[in-house]
Amino acid sequence: MNRQMTRFSAVSASLLLACAAHAQVLGTISASSTQIKVGEPVTITANIDIVSGNYCGFVVGFGDGTFKDAVSDVNNPVPLVITRTFDKPGSYHVTLGGKNVQNRPNCGGPERAVDITVTGAAMAATPAKPAELCEKPWKISGKPNAKTGAFTCTAKPGTTLPATKPVCKGDLSYFENTKKGQFGCKP
Repeated sequence: MNRQMTRFSAVSASLLLACAAHAQVLGTISASSTQIKVGEPVTITANIDIVSGNYCGFVVGFGDGTFKDAVSDVNNPVPLVITRTFDKPGSYHVTLGGKNVQNRPNCGGPERAVDITVTGAAMAATPAKPAELCEKPWKISGKPNAKTGAFTCTAKPGTTLPATKPVCKGDLSYFENTKKGQFGCKP
């Protein structure tokens, strides 16, 4: 019995090591610019190194107390690209870390970070008019969320996306789905 238990433990340990070798791990996090002005958009790209088809959860911290949870799997390919603005000057330590999200285990590896310096005076937000959010032939779907600024533009599936992508304010992320004929900014 003891011999079987030892063999079982050895097999279990080797399976765990094999699984760990094929897990997704945190890759790099980068910013389109590390020196920006208040209200100027910066694109943050969070990569996960995919060793196999496994999936994992991660979080991007913006250094201002806000975060964006995300997952990497077949339906959510990486990199995660977020267009972000900061409304106050300062130094922001933007991080990428593993996190259990939607029952997906943490992405492995050490936390990654990029520092962004924001200069200039704080700007007052001027909300865009709904008609200005979508270029023709795209149309706004419903009403933009007055509280968060989230919105969705729609057109016939397969319609070419506008050349200029909208800048998503605060902690909203740009999304697009050409199969459904949608793009916009969402939490």
